Amino acid sequence: MTSLTELELQRAHLSVIITLAVCLAPAAVNASDCPSSGATGDVAAISAERQAFNRAIAAKDLERIAVVLHANVILVTGTDSEVYEGRDAQLAVWRSDFESADRALYARTTNCVRVSTVAPVALEVGSWRGQRESAADFSAGSYAAKWRQVDGAWKVEAEVYVTETCGGDFCPTSTGAGQ
Repeated sequence: MTSLTELELQRAHLSVIITLAVCLAPAAVNASDCPSSGATGDVAAISAERQAFNRAIAAKDLERIAVVLHANVILVTGTDSEVYEGRDAQLAVWRSDFESADRALYARTTNCVRVSTVAPVALEVGSWRGQRESAADFSAGSYAAKWRQVDGAWKVEAEVYVTETCGGDFCPTSTGAGQ
């Protein structure tokens, strides 16, 4: 029997995360469809970290964003399913966005947090919206995020976004289907 390389394990991990997100996120957009569970303190801590992440995006605060991200974080974008692996890769995306003259402001709204009873991990499900200065230029949808507790702090380990609506410049000219 051959062993899997680290890259193969990461890709398998990503495949599982994407499958879970696609199955869970659209069905759990409303909080009533996805009740939070687990230790109240952990649910509150994860929700607070999400709010801090949103504030850091608005303030262009890369240092605070870095605090929320796990070193090996994986991000799958909503429209094109671009994959960014690692904290540095994601920080580069945010840095580029912050330097753009027509940057978008992104916010995520948590609908539920489900904390595992068997491992220091949790699943957050919610909705997101990205918008430029013009309200006509936006994209929005659902997301699922996997959190991991590291040294007592909750860190985003993976996020998968699904774009479900858009307007103006944010609407793709092609969905990439069949490409």
